[in-house]
Amino acid sequence: MRHLSIVAAFAATVVVAACGGGMGGNPSGVISVMPGVPGGGGSAGGGAGGVGKDTVNVGNNFYSPSALTVSVGSTVTWVWEPNDVIHTVTFDADTTVMSAFQSSGTYARTFTAAGTYSYHCSIHGAAMTGVITAQ
Repeated sequence: MRHLSIVAAFAATVVVAACGGGMGGNPSGVISVMPGVPGGGGSAGGGAGGVGKDTVNVGNNFYSPSALTVSVGSTVTWVWEPNDVIHTVTFDADTTVMSAFQSSGTYARTFTAAGTYSYHCSIHGAAMTGVITAQ
């Protein structure tokens, strides 16, 4: 079953890359920043780090914490647990705004407007959800 999930995730990654997807879009209140830039988005490699104030751990079918409240202007960083399966951070309001399909590394978004931003894993759907509240 795990092999099938990996194959499906790889196929989805190829489709997203072919369509120019990935971290596209810029919904109101969210700033996209390039990988490798402090506060940037996308895969930065590496493994899990310590849990910071505005950090969400991504693990086997969970985000921890699953709900996080931050100040407007804060950058939230999702950190993948080491040696995990592939997951994404995909925003419900605009599913083109998402992390890469990845099993390690980080993804970050800066929230510039107050609001509630629900997200899920594109692979695990309703079994893996979270919410950021910016106020």
